[in-house]
Amino acid sequence: MNSIKDTLQAIGEAIIQHMLFTLENKGRYPLDRNKSKLLKSFKAEVQQGRNSKGRFEGFTPNAQLTIYAEKYAEWLDRGRKPFTKRVPISAILEFIKKRNLRLRDRKTGRFQRKRWRGRNRDTGRFESINVLAFMIQNSIYKKGIQGRNFIQPGFDEGQRLVELYLDTELLDDITYELDRTLKG
Repeated sequence: MNSIKDTLQAIGEAIIQHMLFTLENKGRYPLDRNKSKLLKSFKAEVQQGRNSKGRFEGFTPNAQLTIYAEKYAEWLDRGRKPFTKRVPISAILEFIKKRNLRLRDRKTGRFQRKRWRGRNRDTGRFESINVLAFMIQNSIYKKGIQGRNFIQPGFDEGQRLVELYLDTELLDDITYELDRTLKG
């Protein structure tokens, strides 16, 4: 690694790989790298540093590493405590439509066909996508959601790599100075 940009990019990729490993292998519902929109969305980007006047000065030691992901990554990481603010219905409706979820038939336990409006023949209750969204919202409100805790361990791994890189660079600089002093 000869430049700061290459080093930061490699550290960013290592952070992302650590997060992906955690999401794929830990937790009650591991994510699949081929299907998960979240896992496909991770991206590391190195940005140029700025001087005190706000002008770009290239990839100097104050360059920044930014990691991008889907907006719900934060909620997946932290989770949600029970009896806190309710999840917006619009977000749950989007989730239901994206995953094509259905209500289960109480007798058979199977998911019903695409029949969202009208009364259930067995129970006589009115069912719609909004009923399912309300049920999910109440369940999250009462039980909460356990967090996956994948962001902080990823950044801890990145911090370890930065310290390792700085130690190696410092050792190289000291060796160079010693060689120059002893030869001179």
